[in-house]
Amino acid sequence: MKQQKPPSLPRGLRWHSASQFIWFTWRDAEGRQHQKSTETTDPAKALIFKLQFLQEQETPTTKFIESVDLTNEPLDKVGKLYFDWKLANNSSDTVSRERRMFKNVLRFFGPQTTVKSIRLPQIREYQKDRRKQISPSMKQPVTARSVNYEMQLLKGVMTYADCWSDTLAARYQPLREVKSRAGKTASSDQMIRIINAAMKNEYWQLAMWCAAVAVGTGCRSGEIRKLQLKDICLAEGKIRVVREIAKSRKERQPRLMALAEWGLGQLLLRAQALGASAPEHFLLPLNVSKSRHLAKSTNAKWDASKPMTSWVKSWRKLTNSCGMNGFRFHDLRHTFRTQGAEAGVPLEVMMAQLGHMDRQTSLDYVHIQQRALERAKQLIEAEQAEILASAQVQKQRQCLGQAAKKHAKSRRDQLSISALPPSVDSTIKTETAVQRARAGDETPLQSNPQPTDRNRTRLVSTVPPAFD
Repeated sequence: MKQQKPPSLPRGLRWHSASQFIWFTWRDAEGRQHQKSTETTDPAKALIFKLQFLQEQETPTTKFIESVDLTNEPLDKVGKLYFDWKLANNSSDTVSRERRMFKNVLRFFGPQTTVKSIRLPQIREYQKDRRKQISPSMKQPVTARSVNYEMQLLKGVMTYADCWSDTLAARYQPLREVKSRAGKTASSDQMIRIINAAMKNEYWQLAMWCAAVAVGTGCRSGEIRKLQLKDICLAEGKIRVVREIAKSRKERQPRLMALAEWGLGQLLLRAQALGASAPEHFLLPLNVSKSRHLAKSTNAKWDASKPMTSWVKSWRKLTNSCGMNGFRFHDLRHTFRTQGAEAGVPLEVMMAQLGHMDRQTSLDYVHIQQRALERAKQLIEAEQAEILASAQVQKQRQCLGQAAKKHAKSRRDQLSISALPPSVDSTIKTETAVQRARAGDETPLQSNPQPTDRNRTRLVSTVPPAFD
């Protein structure tokens, strides 16, 4: 007897071979596929069950979080909560930098001070006291801009705890900032001095190569530090700054000037020597041996899967040796912009190269980027040709110096051999003869033997003048 064929089902329902009930397929919010049984064999009831189930999955479940009063909490605790929340909208590097800056606020007000107890007179006292302090990194008084930034962080923490009152908002006044129109720029002579000084000190060469990339692309130090091998394309003359490392959170592809290509070439050779080979490896590997925590977990000296932290110390020593005290690495970005302006590159083209565009501006100028950036590359390379030529000459001089030393050593050995007496047999090995002659040992002369009374080979015990 043939088995009765099951009745046909509406679209989206199906019979399961291992079950007597009707089943259907559905996907969750993450796109994963699941199978669900309707626990019935009636097609009408199964369809109603499916529609109700899918409606329940689409309805979001609201999680009610009980409001916590943070006004009586210590400043340290509220600060941690505030910066943890800020990670949802800012990069981890930005939040880490702000955490370090907020430590100055904690030292003055006290980490256990309640947030609601902070008043305007204390804030004003902090402004006065902080301006008198000397920055340990810049070796100069703390600027008004830094103080205002720290007060902005305190305002964010107090607002997060609902303690920044209308009175504070109305009466608080930030310090007046002296705004400069542009940062410092380096002339061609200064860049040549930097390269010449770095060529003589191996410790400074990494900072110098990174400087060549910065002044040849306009990239920031953080963008250079986090470059991966897959983001570098020397054949096409450009690099890729992905949105994760770009300050503007927008991907761009800066063109490489000749000076930047030279610097990147040196950095790529260094990265390969340190074990960076995979596309996801970083151009500037991390020196694990300098980390107290990482050095305990591995025996390797370099980790190409992580970027290095900074080259600030070597850069400051390098610029100080060139008489450029206070010249920041970021000023190389201003140098690139200035050279572009002097070369006549349009402003919007430089903005595309540097990444200084909002959404609307980028849409307006997207059609000129591809053709105008190539023209900008030619113009800026002409401005940087003298710097590149000086760098290449220094490299050639080093190579010629090493070759000259090897040639001089070989020449001295040849002269020492030619200074042997004519009676020395040509079959005597050169190295053995020279070593024995220099040591003052006796050397047998067999080419023109001078018989003695006993017709035996005479031995020379005196050292030739050439080996004195």
